[in-house]
Amino acid sequence: MTQPGGVLLDTSAWVAFFSPKGHKLLKSQVQDALDAERVHTCSVVVCELLVGARDRSAFAKLDQLLNALPDAPIDRDVWKRAAGLGFSLRKQGQSVPLPDLLIAEACRRHALELWHLDAHYEAIRDQAPLPTRCFLGS
Repeated sequence: MTQPGGVLLDTSAWVAFFSPKGHKLLKSQVQDALDAERVHTCSVVVCELLVGARDRSAFAKLDQLLNALPDAPIDRDVWKRAAGLGFSLRKQGQSVPLPDLLIAEACRRHALELWHLDAHYEAIRDQAPLPTRCFLGS
């Protein structure tokens, strides 16, 4: 299933990793994690990335790369926990997109650290235990 020290990259981290500009620290850390076979993914991140592919060739290459990574399955329990988390956050006046809730709960379920550039995850982390590495500002 998952391994100690495993990480899951949010879509925002993947986009920055693939960008030809900026994010040197993120790119270095992600490459090190990929080389160490620590990177996992989940169906939500895969879908978000594939939807954003620039053409069919890029879609196919990205699909191949992502399919080679271990998957953190999103089952009914993850969906239910994501709903509960979103409900709690909304009651506190915070609206978090469903994909972010699912990704966060998949990380919690599979004991993965979430790497991202998305402030929503820091709001989630304040509500529920979620190990994150935020690259905003780096």
